[in-house]
Amino acid sequence: MGNQVLQSNGHTRGPLRTEDPWTAAGLGAALELRAVEGSLLTRAYSYVNLQASRYHPVSGNVCSRTNAIFLGLMLRNQTLRRVPRGQLHTRQLRVHTSNGFHTQSKRITVAQHAGARPRGLATTAIPGFLVPPLMFIGLLVGLWTWKCFWIIVLQNKLLYLTWLPPFTRSEVIADYQLECKPVRWKKKEIRSLDGTKLAICEGRIPILAPKESRSLADRSDPRERKQASDSDRKKSVVICYLQGNGGSTPMRLPLLSQVLRTISETSKSLDPHSDPQTTRYTIVALSYRGYWKSSGRATQSGLEMDAQACLNWISETYGGPETDLEIVIWGHSLGAAVATSAVPAYLARQIKDQTSCNGRGGQPLAPVTRLILEAPTSSIKDMLVSLYPQKWLPYRYLWPFSWNNWDIKGSLRHLAKWRDQDGETLSSQSGTPNANLGSTTARSDMIPPIFLLSAEKDEVIPAYVPGQIEAQAKSLGLSIKTKSVLGAMHADAPLKLDGRKSLVAFILNGSHSPDGRSHT
Repeated sequence: MGNQVLQSNGHTRGPLRTEDPWTAAGLGAALELRAVEGSLLTRAYSYVNLQASRYHPVSGNVCSRTNAIFLGLMLRNQTLRRVPRGQLHTRQLRVHTSNGFHTQSKRITVAQHAGARPRGLATTAIPGFLVPPLMFIGLLVGLWTWKCFWIIVLQNKLLYLTWLPPFTRSEVIADYQLECKPVRWKKKEIRSLDGTKLAICEGRIPILAPKESRSLADRSDPRERKQASDSDRKKSVVICYLQGNGGSTPMRLPLLSQVLRTISETSKSLDPHSDPQTTRYTIVALSYRGYWKSSGRATQSGLEMDAQACLNWISETYGGPETDLEIVIWGHSLGAAVATSAVPAYLARQIKDQTSCNGRGGQPLAPVTRLILEAPTSSIKDMLVSLYPQKWLPYRYLWPFSWNNWDIKGSLRHLAKWRDQDGETLSSQSGTPNANLGSTTARSDMIPPIFLLSAEKDEVIPAYVPGQIEAQAKSLGLSIKTKSVLGAMHADAPLKLDGRKSLVAFILNGSHSPDGRSHT
Protein backbone atom coordinates (compact mmCIF):
# COMPACT_ATOMS: atom_id res chain seq x y z
CA MET A 1 0.00 0.00 0.00
CA GLY A 2 2.62 2.76 0.63
CA ASN A 3 2.15 5.28 3.30
CA GLN A 4 1.26 8.07 0.90
CA VAL A 5 -1.55 10.59 0.49
CA LEU A 6 -4.00 9.84 -2.32
CA GLN A 7 -4.96 13.02 -4.15
CA SER A 8 -8.39 13.65 -5.73
CA ASN A 9 -6.93 13.23 -9.24
CA GLY A 10 -5.78 9.71 -8.46
CA HIS A 11 -2.03 10.47 -7.97
CA THR A 12 -0.03 10.09 -4.78
CA ARG A 13 2.14 12.72 -3.23
CA GLY A 14 4.67 12.41 -0.42
CA PRO A 15 5.05 9.74 2.21
CA LEU A 16 2.81 9.60 5.21
CA ARG A 17 4.75 8.52 8.28
CA THR A 18 2.65 7.03 11.02
CA GLU A 19 2.68 4.08 13.31
CA ASP A 20 -0.27 2.26 11.67
CA PRO A 21 -0.88 2.24 7.89
CA TRP A 22 -4.64 1.66 8.26
CA THR A 23 -4.96 4.62 10.56
CA ALA A 24 -2.96 6.73 8.11
CA ALA A 25 -5.31 5.78 5.28
CA GLY A 26 -8.36 6.80 7.27
CA LEU A 27 -6.74 10.04 8.44
CA GLY A 28 -5.56 10.90 4.94
CA ALA A 29 -9.02 10.47 3.50
CA ALA A 30 -10.57 12.45 6.32
CA LEU A 31 -8.13 15.31 5.90
CA GLU A 32 -8.69 15.32 2.17
CA LEU A 33 -12.43 15.71 2.75
CA ARG A 34 -11.82 18.45 5.26
CA ALA A 35 -9.96 20.43 2.63
CA VAL A 36 -13.18 20.49 0.63
CA GLU A 37 -16.06 20.20 3.06
CA GLY A 38 -14.89 22.23 6.06
CA SER A 39 -16.82 21.64 9.23
CA LEU A 40 -18.08 18.22 8.13
CA LEU A 41 -14.47 17.03 7.83
CA THR A 42 -13.67 18.30 11.32
CA ARG A 43 -16.29 16.06 12.86
CA ALA A 44 -15.27 13.12 10.66
CA TYR A 45 -11.59 13.59 11.54
CA SER A 46 -12.34 13.64 15.25
CA TYR A 47 -14.36 10.48 14.91
CA VAL A 48 -11.61 8.64 13.02
CA ASN A 49 -8.92 9.82 15.44
CA LEU A 50 -11.03 8.60 18.32
CA GLN A 51 -11.52 5.21 16.69
CA ALA A 52 -7.78 4.88 15.98
CA SER A 53 -6.80 5.68 19.58
CA ARG A 54 -9.05 3.03 21.09
CA TYR A 55 -6.95 0.01 20.20
CA HIS A 56 -3.40 -0.95 21.22
CA PRO A 57 -0.95 -1.59 18.39
CA VAL A 58 0.08 -4.91 19.98
CA SER A 59 -3.13 -6.51 21.21
CA GLY A 60 -5.36 -4.60 18.78
CA ASN A 61 -9.10 -4.37 18.66
CA VAL A 62 -10.27 -5.89 15.40
CA CYS A 63 -13.75 -4.41 15.56
CA SER A 64 -12.53 -0.85 16.18
CA ARG A 65 -9.83 -1.15 13.54
CA THR A 66 -12.37 -2.40 10.98
CA ASN A 67 -14.65 0.53 11.73
CA ALA A 68 -11.81 3.00 11.29
CA ILE A 69 -10.80 1.46 7.96
CA PHE A 70 -14.39 1.38 6.68
CA LEU A 71 -15.04 5.02 7.65
CA GLY A 72 -11.80 6.16 6.08
CA LEU A 73 -12.59 4.46 2.78
CA MET A 74 -16.12 5.90 2.77
CA LEU A 75 -14.85 9.42 3.33
CA ARG A 76 -12.21 8.99 0.63
CA ASN A 77 -14.71 7.76 -1.98
CA GLN A 78 -17.17 10.52 -1.11
CA THR A 79 -14.44 13.12 -1.51
CA LEU A 80 -13.33 11.79 -4.89
CA ARG A 81 -16.91 11.94 -6.17
CA ARG A 82 -17.69 15.44 -4.95
CA VAL A 83 -14.45 17.32 -5.57
CA PRO A 84 -14.53 18.62 -9.17
CA ARG A 85 -11.51 18.39 -11.38
CA GLY A 86 -9.41 21.53 -11.49
CA GLN A 87 -6.17 23.07 -10.45
CA LEU A 88 -4.83 21.49 -7.26
CA HIS A 89 -2.28 22.62 -4.73
CA THR A 90 -1.03 21.05 -1.53
CA ARG A 91 -0.53 22.26 1.97
CA GLN A 92 1.16 20.83 5.03
CA LEU A 93 -0.98 19.92 8.03
CA ARG A 94 0.19 18.82 11.43
CA VAL A 95 -1.49 15.59 12.53
CA HIS A 96 -1.34 14.03 15.97
CA THR A 97 -1.27 10.25 16.10
CA SER A 98 -1.31 8.12 19.22
CA ASN A 99 0.24 4.72 19.91
CA GLY A 100 -1.38 4.36 23.31
CA PHE A 101 1.56 5.79 25.34
CA HIS A 102 2.60 9.04 23.70
CA THR A 103 1.51 11.33 20.93
CA GLN A 104 3.69 12.22 17.98
CA SER A 105 3.32 15.26 15.77
CA LYS A 106 3.72 14.55 12.09
CA ARG A 107 3.54 16.70 9.04
CA ILE A 108 1.63 15.22 6.16
CA THR A 109 0.92 16.51 2.72
CA VAL A 110 -2.76 16.97 1.88
CA ALA A 111 -4.13 17.74 -1.56
CA GLN A 112 -6.52 20.63 -1.66
CA HIS A 113 -8.69 21.86 -4.44
CA ALA A 114 -7.63 25.39 -5.30
CA GLY A 115 -10.05 26.35 -8.04
CA ALA A 116 -13.69 27.06 -7.10
CA ARG A 117 -16.57 25.75 -9.20
CA PRO A 118 -17.72 28.48 -11.65
CA ARG A 119 -20.99 30.15 -10.60
CA GLY A 120 -23.91 30.46 -13.01
CA LEU A 121 -25.61 33.64 -14.14
CA ALA A 122 -28.52 33.16 -11.75
CA THR A 123 -26.20 32.91 -8.74
CA THR A 124 -23.81 35.69 -9.75
CA ALA A 125 -26.32 38.31 -10.98
CA ILE A 126 -29.10 37.74 -8.41
CA PRO A 127 -28.52 38.23 -4.69
CA GLY A 128 -29.28 35.21 -2.60
CA PHE A 129 -32.13 36.78 -0.65
CA LEU A 130 -34.02 37.48 -3.91
CA VAL A 131 -33.99 33.89 -5.17
CA PRO A 132 -37.03 32.58 -3.16
CA PRO A 133 -39.43 35.41 -4.12
CA LEU A 134 -38.28 35.27 -7.74
CA MET A 135 -38.90 31.53 -7.83
CA PHE A 136 -42.40 32.08 -6.43
CA ILE A 137 -43.15 34.82 -8.98
CA GLY A 138 -41.84 32.65 -11.81
CA LEU A 139 -44.06 29.77 -10.73
CA LEU A 140 -47.08 32.09 -10.53
CA VAL A 141 -46.43 33.56 -13.98
CA GLY A 142 -46.03 30.07 -15.40
CA LEU A 143 -49.37 28.96 -13.95
CA TRP A 144 -51.07 32.12 -15.25
CA THR A 145 -49.64 31.56 -18.72
CA TRP A 146 -50.77 27.95 -18.70
CA LYS A 147 -54.32 28.86 -17.67
CA CYS A 148 -54.52 31.74 -20.17
CA PHE A 149 -53.49 29.36 -22.94
CA TRP A 150 -56.27 26.91 -22.11
CA ILE A 151 -58.85 29.68 -21.67
CA ILE A 152 -58.13 30.79 -25.24
CA VAL A 153 -58.06 27.27 -26.68
CA LEU A 154 -61.19 26.06 -24.85
CA GLN A 155 -63.17 29.30 -24.99
CA ASN A 156 -66.14 27.67 -26.75
CA LYS A 157 -66.44 25.12 -23.95
CA LEU A 158 -66.20 27.86 -21.32
CA LEU A 159 -68.63 30.25 -23.05
CA TYR A 160 -71.27 27.80 -24.24
CA LEU A 161 -71.96 25.73 -21.12
CA THR A 162 -73.93 22.96 -22.80
CA TRP A 163 -72.73 20.50 -20.13
CA LEU A 164 -73.91 22.43 -17.06
CA PRO A 165 -75.68 21.51 -14.87
CA PRO A 166 -74.68 17.84 -15.05
CA PHE A 167 -77.09 15.59 -16.98
CA THR A 168 -78.85 18.66 -18.34
CA ARG A 169 -79.03 17.21 -21.84
CA SER A 170 -81.01 14.21 -20.60
CA GLU A 171 -83.88 16.31 -19.22
CA VAL A 172 -87.36 16.02 -20.72
CA ILE A 173 -90.38 18.31 -20.73
CA ALA A 174 -92.35 15.90 -18.53
CA ASP A 175 -89.96 16.64 -15.65
CA TYR A 176 -91.38 20.18 -15.42
CA GLN A 177 -94.91 19.73 -16.75
CA LEU A 178 -96.61 20.02 -13.35
CA GLU A 179 -94.95 23.40 -12.73
CA CYS A 180 -96.09 24.70 -16.11
CA LYS A 181 -99.87 24.16 -15.91
CA PRO A 182 -102.07 25.22 -17.63
CA VAL A 183 -99.46 25.82 -20.35
CA ARG A 184 -98.79 22.78 -22.50
CA TRP A 185 -95.37 22.28 -23.99
CA LYS A 186 -94.38 20.18 -26.97
CA LYS A 187 -90.97 19.28 -28.32
CA LYS A 188 -90.47 19.79 -32.04
CA GLU A 189 -87.52 19.55 -34.38
CA ILE A 190 -86.41 21.92 -37.12
CA ARG A 191 -83.34 22.29 -39.30
CA SER A 192 -80.85 25.12 -39.14
CA LEU A 193 -79.63 26.92 -42.24
CA ASP A 194 -76.77 24.44 -42.57
CA GLY A 195 -78.95 21.39 -41.92
CA THR A 196 -78.14 20.93 -38.22
CA LYS A 197 -80.98 19.37 -36.26
CA LEU A 198 -82.43 21.74 -33.66
CA ALA A 199 -84.90 21.09 -30.85
CA ILE A 200 -87.50 23.67 -29.87
CA CYS A 201 -90.20 23.83 -27.20
CA GLU A 202 -93.60 25.19 -28.21
CA GLY A 203 -95.89 26.35 -25.42
CA ARG A 204 -99.43 27.69 -25.45
CA ILE A 205 -102.56 27.73 -23.28
CA PRO A 206 -105.27 25.45 -24.68
CA ILE A 207 -108.47 27.19 -25.79
CA LEU A 208 -111.89 25.58 -26.04
CA ALA A 209 -113.18 24.99 -29.55
CA PRO A 210 -115.28 27.93 -30.83
CA LYS A 211 -118.97 27.64 -31.58
CA GLU A 212 -119.97 26.68 -35.08
CA SER A 213 -120.74 29.54 -37.45
CA ARG A 214 -121.68 29.87 -41.06
CA SER A 215 -118.86 29.77 -43.54
CA LEU A 216 -118.14 32.63 -45.90
CA ALA A 217 -119.59 30.69 -48.82
CA ASP A 218 -123.01 30.48 -47.06
CA ARG A 219 -123.25 34.26 -46.73
CA SER A 220 -125.03 35.81 -49.69
CA ASP A 221 -124.60 39.49 -48.88
CA PRO A 222 -121.17 40.74 -50.09
CA ARG A 223 -120.99 43.31 -47.29
CA GLU A 224 -121.80 40.64 -44.74
CA ARG A 225 -119.17 38.42 -46.30
CA LYS A 226 -116.58 41.22 -46.10
CA GLN A 227 -117.45 42.00 -42.48
CA ALA A 228 -117.30 38.31 -41.63
CA SER A 229 -113.97 38.04 -43.41
CA ASP A 230 -112.56 40.93 -41.40
CA SER A 231 -113.92 39.57 -38.14
CA ASP A 232 -112.63 36.08 -38.87
CA ARG A 233 -109.06 37.28 -39.22
CA LYS A 234 -106.92 36.17 -36.35
CA LYS A 235 -103.91 37.67 -34.69
CA SER A 236 -101.06 35.49 -33.57
CA VAL A 237 -98.24 36.74 -31.38
CA VAL A 238 -95.29 34.36 -31.19
CA ILE A 239 -92.54 35.02 -28.65
CA CYS A 240 -89.21 33.62 -29.81
CA TYR A 241 -87.18 32.97 -26.65
CA LEU A 242 -83.40 32.79 -26.96
CA GLN A 243 -81.82 31.39 -23.80
CA GLY A 244 -78.56 32.20 -22.06
CA ASN A 245 -75.33 30.26 -22.33
CA GLY A 246 -75.95 27.67 -19.62
CA GLY A 247 -78.47 24.91 -18.99
CA SER A 248 -81.15 23.29 -21.10
CA THR A 249 -84.47 24.54 -22.41
CA PRO A 250 -86.80 22.43 -20.16
CA MET A 251 -85.46 23.99 -16.97
CA ARG A 252 -86.67 27.40 -18.23
CA LEU A 253 -90.21 26.26 -19.03
CA PRO A 254 -91.72 27.08 -15.58
CA LEU A 255 -90.54 30.69 -15.88
CA LEU A 256 -91.84 31.00 -19.45
CA SER A 257 -95.15 29.47 -18.35
CA GLN A 258 -95.52 32.11 -15.65
CA VAL A 259 -95.03 34.84 -18.24
CA LEU A 260 -97.52 33.24 -20.64
CA ARG A 261 -100.14 32.88 -17.87
CA THR A 262 -99.68 36.53 -16.94
CA ILE A 263 -100.09 37.54 -20.59
CA SER A 264 -103.34 35.59 -20.85
CA GLU A 265 -104.75 36.99 -17.60
CA THR A 266 -103.74 40.56 -18.40
CA SER A 267 -105.20 40.46 -21.92
CA LYS A 268 -108.52 39.21 -20.53
CA SER A 269 -108.60 41.95 -17.90
CA LEU A 270 -107.97 44.62 -20.53
CA ASP A 271 -110.82 43.39 -22.74
CA PRO A 272 -113.18 41.00 -20.91
CA HIS A 273 -115.43 40.59 -23.97
CA SER A 274 -112.63 39.70 -26.37
CA ASP A 275 -112.66 36.32 -28.05
CA PRO A 276 -109.66 34.20 -27.04
CA GLN A 277 -109.63 32.86 -30.58
CA THR A 278 -108.97 36.33 -31.98
CA THR A 279 -105.48 36.73 -30.51
CA ARG A 280 -103.33 33.78 -29.55
CA TYR A 281 -100.02 33.97 -27.70
CA THR A 282 -97.39 31.30 -28.16
CA ILE A 283 -93.85 30.92 -26.86
CA VAL A 284 -91.24 29.12 -28.96
CA ALA A 285 -88.03 28.41 -27.01
CA LEU A 286 -85.05 27.62 -29.21
CA SER A 287 -82.38 25.18 -28.10
CA TYR A 288 -79.15 26.14 -29.85
CA ARG A 289 -76.92 23.57 -31.49
CA GLY A 290 -75.08 21.55 -28.89
CA TYR A 291 -77.74 22.30 -26.25
CA TRP A 292 -80.32 19.84 -24.93
CA LYS A 293 -81.49 17.58 -27.80
CA SER A 294 -79.96 19.64 -30.61
CA SER A 295 -77.02 18.22 -32.51
CA GLY A 296 -73.77 19.92 -33.48
CA ARG A 297 -71.40 22.12 -31.49
CA ALA A 298 -72.08 25.63 -30.31
CA THR A 299 -70.22 28.42 -32.13
CA GLN A 300 -71.06 32.06 -32.79
CA SER A 301 -71.76 31.56 -36.49
CA GLY A 302 -73.78 28.44 -35.67
CA LEU A 303 -75.98 30.23 -33.12
CA GLU A 304 -76.61 33.06 -35.58
CA MET A 305 -77.79 30.57 -38.21
CA ASP A 306 -79.97 28.80 -35.63
CA ALA A 307 -81.73 32.06 -34.73
CA GLN A 308 -82.46 32.84 -38.40
CA ALA A 309 -83.78 29.31 -38.95
CA CYS A 310 -86.08 29.61 -35.93
CA LEU A 311 -87.50 32.93 -37.16
CA ASN A 312 -88.07 31.42 -40.62
CA TRP A 313 -89.87 28.45 -39.08
CA ILE A 314 -92.11 30.71 -36.98
CA SER A 315 -93.04 32.80 -40.02
CA GLU A 316 -93.87 29.70 -42.07
CA THR A 317 -95.72 27.80 -39.33
CA TYR A 318 -97.87 30.48 -37.72
CA GLY A 319 -98.39 32.84 -40.63
CA GLY A 320 -101.18 32.56 -43.17
CA PRO A 321 -103.57 34.51 -45.40
CA GLU A 322 -106.10 34.89 -42.56
CA THR A 323 -103.61 35.43 -39.76
CA ASP A 324 -101.79 38.58 -38.77
CA LEU A 325 -98.55 37.28 -37.32
CA GLU A 326 -96.28 39.28 -35.05
CA ILE A 327 -92.92 38.05 -33.77
CA VAL A 328 -91.50 39.13 -30.42
CA ILE A 329 -87.83 38.28 -29.89
CA TRP A 330 -86.85 37.80 -26.26
CA GLY A 331 -83.20 37.16 -25.45
CA HIS A 332 -81.72 36.50 -22.02
CA SER A 333 -78.03 37.11 -21.22
CA LEU A 334 -76.09 35.67 -24.16
CA GLY A 335 -79.44 35.24 -25.92
CA ALA A 336 -79.78 39.04 -25.92
CA ALA A 337 -76.62 39.25 -28.03
CA VAL A 338 -77.98 36.54 -30.35
CA ALA A 339 -81.26 38.47 -30.65
CA THR A 340 -79.67 41.82 -31.52
CA SER A 341 -77.47 40.19 -34.15
CA ALA A 342 -80.48 38.35 -35.64
CA VAL A 343 -82.68 41.42 -36.12
CA PRO A 344 -80.62 43.24 -38.81
CA ALA A 345 -80.15 40.05 -40.84
CA TYR A 346 -83.85 39.19 -40.57
CA LEU A 347 -84.97 42.68 -41.61
CA ALA A 348 -82.66 42.57 -44.63
CA ARG A 349 -84.23 39.28 -45.73
CA GLN A 350 -87.69 40.66 -45.03
CA ILE A 351 -86.98 43.57 -47.39
CA LYS A 352 -85.78 41.17 -50.04
CA ASP A 353 -88.90 39.00 -49.71
CA GLN A 354 -91.21 42.00 -49.92
CA THR A 355 -89.57 43.46 -53.02
CA SER A 356 -89.11 40.23 -54.94
CA CYS A 357 -92.45 38.72 -53.84
CA ASN A 358 -90.80 35.39 -53.26
CA GLY A 359 -91.38 34.91 -49.55
CA ARG A 360 -90.95 31.51 -48.06
CA GLY A 361 -94.01 29.29 -48.57
CA GLY A 362 -95.70 31.97 -50.67
CA GLN A 363 -95.93 34.31 -47.66
CA PRO A 364 -93.63 37.21 -46.82
CA LEU A 365 -91.67 37.03 -43.62
CA ALA A 366 -93.63 38.17 -40.58
CA PRO A 367 -92.56 41.45 -38.96
CA VAL A 368 -90.59 41.62 -35.73
CA THR A 369 -92.65 43.99 -33.60
CA ARG A 370 -90.76 43.94 -30.29
CA LEU A 371 -87.26 43.17 -29.03
CA ILE A 372 -86.68 42.26 -25.37
CA LEU A 373 -83.17 42.25 -23.89
CA GLU A 374 -83.12 40.64 -20.44
CA ALA A 375 -79.92 40.98 -18.38
CA PRO A 376 -77.83 41.60 -21.51
CA THR A 377 -74.06 41.71 -21.69
CA SER A 378 -72.76 44.36 -24.04
CA SER A 379 -69.67 42.48 -25.27
CA ILE A 380 -67.24 39.64 -24.56
CA LYS A 381 -64.88 42.18 -23.01
CA ASP A 382 -67.49 43.20 -20.44
CA MET A 383 -68.23 39.55 -19.74
CA LEU A 384 -64.56 38.84 -18.95
CA VAL A 385 -64.40 41.91 -16.72
CA SER A 386 -67.47 40.74 -14.82
CA LEU A 387 -66.11 37.21 -14.41
CA TYR A 388 -62.63 38.43 -13.32
CA PRO A 389 -63.09 41.81 -11.59
CA GLN A 390 -59.57 41.77 -10.08
CA LYS A 391 -57.34 44.00 -12.19
CA TRP A 392 -54.21 42.03 -11.30
CA LEU A 393 -55.59 38.88 -12.95
CA PRO A 394 -54.54 38.49 -16.59
CA TYR A 395 -57.69 36.68 -17.72
CA ARG A 396 -59.75 39.87 -18.09
CA TYR A 397 -57.28 41.07 -20.72
CA LEU A 398 -57.72 38.06 -23.04
CA TRP A 399 -60.63 39.51 -25.05
CA PRO A 400 -58.43 40.36 -28.11
CA PHE A 401 -57.75 36.62 -28.47
CA SER A 402 -61.45 35.66 -28.52
CA TRP A 403 -62.98 34.50 -31.79
CA ASN A 404 -66.48 34.88 -30.25
CA ASN A 405 -67.23 38.56 -30.86
CA TRP A 406 -70.71 39.02 -29.44
CA ASP A 407 -71.30 42.77 -29.22
CA ILE A 408 -74.77 44.22 -28.60
CA LYS A 409 -73.63 47.80 -29.10
CA GLY A 410 -72.07 46.83 -32.42
CA SER A 411 -75.31 45.13 -33.50
CA LEU A 412 -77.26 48.28 -32.63
CA ARG A 413 -74.88 50.32 -34.78
CA HIS A 414 -75.39 47.85 -37.61
CA LEU A 415 -79.16 48.20 -37.23
CA ALA A 416 -78.96 52.00 -37.35
CA LYS A 417 -76.67 51.82 -40.38
CA TRP A 418 -79.19 49.65 -42.20
CA ARG A 419 -81.93 52.14 -41.38
CA ASP A 420 -79.91 55.09 -42.69
CA GLN A 421 -78.93 53.50 -45.99
CA ASP A 422 -80.29 55.14 -49.11
CA GLY A 423 -82.92 53.45 -51.25
CA GLU A 424 -80.58 52.82 -54.18
CA THR A 425 -78.21 50.81 -52.03
CA LEU A 426 -81.03 48.69 -50.61
CA SER A 427 -82.52 48.21 -54.07
CA SER A 428 -79.19 47.01 -55.39
CA GLN A 429 -78.85 44.64 -52.44
CA SER A 430 -82.35 43.22 -52.92
CA GLY A 431 -82.00 43.05 -56.69
CA THR A 432 -85.40 44.71 -57.33
CA PRO A 433 -86.03 48.47 -57.61
CA ASN A 434 -88.57 49.73 -55.12
CA ALA A 435 -89.36 53.35 -54.42
CA ASN A 436 -90.62 52.58 -50.92
CA LEU A 437 -87.13 51.55 -49.87
CA GLY A 438 -85.89 55.10 -50.32
CA SER A 439 -87.87 56.28 -47.31
CA THR A 440 -85.91 56.24 -44.09
CA THR A 441 -89.20 56.53 -42.21
CA ALA A 442 -90.46 53.29 -43.74
CA ARG A 443 -87.36 51.45 -42.65
CA SER A 444 -87.53 53.03 -39.20
CA ASP A 445 -91.03 51.62 -38.79
CA MET A 446 -89.65 48.15 -39.47
CA ILE A 447 -87.16 48.38 -36.61
CA PRO A 448 -88.80 47.04 -33.44
CA PRO A 449 -88.82 49.01 -30.18
CA ILE A 450 -86.43 47.70 -27.56
CA PHE A 451 -87.20 46.83 -23.94
CA LEU A 452 -84.18 46.45 -21.67
CA LEU A 453 -84.97 44.48 -18.50
CA SER A 454 -82.10 44.53 -16.01
CA ALA A 455 -81.59 43.11 -12.52
CA GLU A 456 -80.48 45.35 -9.69
CA LYS A 457 -78.36 42.66 -8.01
CA ASP A 458 -77.08 40.97 -11.13
CA GLU A 459 -74.10 38.83 -10.10
CA VAL A 460 -72.93 38.21 -13.67
CA ILE A 461 -73.42 41.43 -15.63
CA PRO A 462 -71.69 44.63 -14.40
CA ALA A 463 -74.04 47.34 -13.19
CA TYR A 464 -72.86 49.83 -15.82
CA VAL A 465 -73.78 47.66 -18.83
CA PRO A 466 -77.53 48.51 -19.04
CA GLY A 467 -76.72 52.21 -18.95
CA GLN A 468 -74.18 51.79 -21.75
CA ILE A 469 -76.66 49.95 -23.97
CA GLU A 470 -79.39 52.51 -23.30
CA ALA A 471 -77.07 55.41 -24.08
CA GLN A 472 -75.90 53.70 -27.27
CA ALA A 473 -79.46 53.08 -28.48
CA LYS A 474 -80.57 56.63 -27.78
CA SER A 475 -77.53 58.09 -29.51
CA LEU A 476 -78.45 56.06 -32.61
CA GLY A 477 -82.06 57.23 -32.53
CA LEU A 478 -83.51 53.83 -31.61
CA SER A 479 -86.60 53.50 -29.43
CA ILE A 480 -85.72 51.88 -26.11
CA LYS A 481 -87.46 51.42 -22.76
CA THR A 482 -85.69 50.32 -19.61
CA LYS A 483 -86.72 48.67 -16.38
CA SER A 484 -84.49 47.77 -13.44
CA VAL A 485 -86.05 45.18 -11.13
CA LEU A 486 -85.22 45.78 -7.48
CA GLY A 487 -83.72 42.83 -5.63
CA ALA A 488 -83.51 40.65 -8.74
CA MET A 489 -80.46 38.63 -9.67
CA HIS A 490 -79.25 37.55 -13.11
CA ALA A 491 -82.11 35.14 -13.90
CA ASP A 492 -84.77 36.48 -11.50
CA ALA A 493 -86.11 39.59 -13.23
CA PRO A 494 -89.20 37.91 -14.79
CA LEU A 495 -89.82 35.97 -11.57
CA LYS A 496 -90.30 39.18 -9.61
CA LEU A 497 -93.84 40.51 -9.89
CA ASP A 498 -92.65 43.98 -10.82
CA GLY A 499 -90.41 42.71 -13.58
CA ARG A 500 -93.00 40.29 -14.96
CA LYS A 501 -95.69 42.98 -15.11
CA SER A 502 -93.38 45.34 -16.98
CA LEU A 503 -92.41 42.59 -19.41
CA VAL A 504 -96.03 41.61 -20.10
CA ALA A 505 -97.10 45.22 -20.51
CA PHE A 506 -94.44 45.73 -23.16
CA ILE A 507 -95.48 42.57 -25.02
CA LEU A 508 -99.15 43.59 -25.02
CA ASN A 509 -98.73 47.31 -25.65
CA GLY A 510 -95.21 47.64 -26.99
CA SER A 511 -94.98 50.50 -29.44
CA HIS A 512 -92.78 53.42 -30.29
CA SER A 513 -92.95 55.96 -27.50
CA PRO A 514 -91.93 59.55 -28.18
CA ASP A 515 -89.72 59.85 -25.11
CA GLY A 516 -88.36 56.30 -25.17
CA ARG A 517 -89.03 55.82 -21.45
CA SER A 518 -90.72 52.99 -19.66
CA HIS A 519 -94.42 53.40 -18.91
CA THR A 520 -94.30 51.18 -15.85
